[in-house]
Amino acid sequence: MIKSIDRIGIAVEDLDSALEIYVGKLGFRIENVYVNHEEMVKTAVISSGRCVVELIQPVSDDSPAAKFIRKRGEGVNYVSLFIENLEEFISEIESMGFRVLRKPPSTVNGRKYTFIHPKDTNGVMFELTEY
Repeated sequence: MIKSIDRIGIAVEDLDSALEIYVGKLGFRIENVYVNHEEMVKTAVISSGRCVVELIQPVSDDSPAAKFIRKRGEGVNYVSLFIENLEEFISEIESMGFRVLRKPPSTVNGRKYTFIHPKDTNGVMFELTEY
């Protein structure tokens, strides 16, 4: 069951430049910065009240984020949905014909996640997240 929007992922070419905008000018706070080796990205988790954003910079030309930027340019890469029971939700949506991109789900910093193929959701990539 979808509980809420968890975060928005924004693909950027230069994380430091993006942080100058989001933190320096818009007033977001840096919550965490880490490298996700599986996704081949450096990620800054930033927030402003209840709004959480992940700025994701590719660290390899082979990363999904690098491919996204080459194809579409910088911008919103995914909308993350907080799911109450991820495994159950995956089974439900697959039975409806949705393609799940990561099975089993990946884990980073105690958070399990996977993605729904954007071709199944009108071009929007949804990340499914469970804590």
